[in-house]
Amino acid sequence: MKRLRRRLLQILGGLATLVVALLIFVRLVYGGGDAYPDRTTDPIIDGDAVARVGELPFPAGNVTASAEGRVFVNIHPFTQSDRFTEAYLFEWADGELTPYPDQATQDDLRYVFGMTVDARERLWLTSPATLDRERTRLQAFDLATGERVEDFELDEGVGRFAQDIRVTPDGATMILADTGAFQFTSASLIVLDLGSKSARTILKGHESTQPQNWMIRTHEGDHTVGWGLVTFSVGVDGIALSPDGETLYYAPMSHDTLYRIPMSAVRDASLSEEALAAEIEAVATKPLSDGIETTEDGEVLVTDIEHGAIVGIRPDGTSRTLVKLDSVSWTDGITVAPGGQVFFTDSAIPSYLDPLLRPPTRERLDSRAPHTALYQFQLPR
Repeated sequence: MKRLRRRLLQILGGLATLVVALLIFVRLVYGGGDAYPDRTTDPIIDGDAVARVGELPFPAGNVTASAEGRVFVNIHPFTQSDRFTEAYLFEWADGELTPYPDQATQDDLRYVFGMTVDARERLWLTSPATLDRERTRLQAFDLATGERVEDFELDEGVGRFAQDIRVTPDGATMILADTGAFQFTSASLIVLDLGSKSARTILKGHESTQPQNWMIRTHEGDHTVGWGLVTFSVGVDGIALSPDGETLYYAPMSHDTLYRIPMSAVRDASLSEEALAAEIEAVATKPLSDGIETTEDGEVLVTDIEHGAIVGIRPDGTSRTLVKLDSVSWTDGITVAPGGQVFFTDSAIPSYLDPLLRPPTRERLDSRAPHTALYQFQLPR
């Protein structure tokens, strides 16, 4: 009996040692990170000139605007708000937030992440596979009628973490940013032919799409998973097209550089990965960022997730801080409406993201409710 007990203790001791060694390995490989320098300067726009528009019961996620000035915003899917509400996608108009396209369709929109309006005035939505599906789903609604005109899925395993999306002005090609899963899987860009619905994965594992070793710091402290075991490290996230549609800008979240590449190269399936990579250009140093968008004159608006800021980067690489708000926890989605009206969201991710990525409790989500749906300001001339 004593021998058996001793043997069991040896086995348990060995397992404990193995678990500790595994945790140390994970921490060394996927944890840690350097503090990122504050790249902001004094903001051009005073905080009092930034309007807080509308309220939601849960934190907002992404936002997009049409050429006619219609503005759409969703509840961030990380909240898993379907446990507590039955509406997830809204149109903001006349000071009101109304479920879009209607209440009956909301069940199909529970985990909508990225969104964009194309030149044909169709609202495109993506629901990444990693949230609740086997395959990433794409839907489009005709803004003139409110009817769903597209609904299909990518092949299994393609773009599982596809979040931000953009459509070329000719309506032929969609680009999706697949962030990867922290540093466990490689980030990439997805090029989707909207006619054939065929998709190609490009720049997977390339240094311009992968996260660097930075620690995101927020009002809630260092942003990690598993109490510091894994750093919240994200690859290519924000994407945007130049006004003429000829250039794709992209920005990994945990990275110090904004990049661009000609769309002619992105669309050319005959190019090797080496030839495609040779077309990439580093534009400028940027903050740790989430969403990005271009203005009518080609300036790239980049969110700063650490400082509640929006930074503008011109095509020549010069930059300026437009807005900086201490009250904003995590600048997330951003869009430019007609007339230079900029809308952005505060997803407040650090305030409710569970250390073990479990669904946040209602109490945690309610701790800062109601949540500002949108922030709005006018671009300076």
